[in-house]
Amino acid sequence: MLIYSLSIRLERGFEDIIEAVIESGVLNILGFNIEFPIKEENISIVNIYNENEDILKNNLNIIEENIKGIAEYTYNIEELKSEEYLTSYMDFLKPFNIGNVTIVPNLKDFYNEECENPLYIAKQYAFGSGTHETTSLALEMINEYANNNDIKSKSIADIGCGSGILSLFAYKLGARDITSIDIDNDAVNCTLDNASYNDIKLDNVILGSTGDLINSNSQFDLVIANIETDILIDILSDLKSILKPNAILILSGILLEKESYMNNAIRENRLNIILRKRKNDWVSLMLND
Repeated sequence: MLIYSLSIRLERGFEDIIEAVIESGVLNILGFNIEFPIKEENISIVNIYNENEDILKNNLNIIEENIKGIAEYTYNIEELKSEEYLTSYMDFLKPFNIGNVTIVPNLKDFYNEECENPLYIAKQYAFGSGTHETTSLALEMINEYANNNDIKSKSIADIGCGSGILSLFAYKLGARDITSIDIDNDAVNCTLDNASYNDIKLDNVILGSTGDLINSNSQFDLVIANIETDILIDILSDLKSILKPNAILILSGILLEKESYMNNAIRENRLNIILRKRKNDWVSLMLND
């Protein structure tokens, strides 16, 4: 069987636009992955796969409507044998460890090795397989928090929960008082699906925004937001409002070139940076009040 791949090369950071188009459901695709070449620090490559070349070209037209005039890009379409596609796609979905949890961005059937504490992200139609730097940084920050706090006794809010990976990771570390919230109904359903797939019951998965948490007078010991930089800046005061005294705020999704704007917002909101992590062009921050 033949499979066709559409590979789009563009400046790192703009791959999120294509990923958002994919997650919206308007494309007809077999699968996709995103590469961040080590020797090309400013480049990302979005690979999209389909069994029909004409459908793939139509997908390209839709993507171009969203990135033309915003990002410079090149693309190529090539023909693959099915085994070449599977090798390429499955390599992208290899498990990785954060602390004592093994993140498996795939179905259980594709990972036969035994591990003590696996977390399967089987549904990825909402953002967050764990492979992108912003998500892996957020996971590392949560693990850092758990290493220094009794996470079992803490209340946690996952703002913009996406696939649910951050909520589920916190659960794996022992947290139970978890509120997962997203403005996208698909993300809410995706979080619930991934929780069910891992035999985890998340008791508070909500369709809504930080404003809804403020209106309900909700406050938390740990607030996590893995969202695009400009949105983080816009909602930072709201995020601060839902922090308990002496609480921690984890921000991820900060593009390196916009970090100075993020820092200005942090100062304006009288928050303090206590930990900073960086991977390629992405930054994650841990803050307190």
